[in-house]
Amino acid sequence: MTTPLSLSGLDLPRRNGELAFDAPWQSTVFALAAAVTEHAFGGDRKPFRQQLIAAIAAEPDRPYWESWTAALEALVQTLPGQPVS
Repeated sequence: MTTPLSLSGLDLPRRNGELAFDAPWQSTVFALAAAVTEHAFGGDRKPFRQQLIAAIAAEPDRPYWESWTAALEALVQTLPGQPVS
């Protein structure tokens, strides 16, 4: 049995308390980030959060979910067995 994903500690866009996605790809990026975090890091969100902070700092004017995409791409490149770019 899998443990439910805990979203506490992540500053996610919300509307009326619900997660806010403006396009389907944004929810896909969210789901992929959650899956990588769960399976590669045992649910520890810190590695993704650090990548997200770095992505936002690198391009503060970039739309939020595009920063999530950049953070996810950077995180995946840190996984063992990934080619170094």
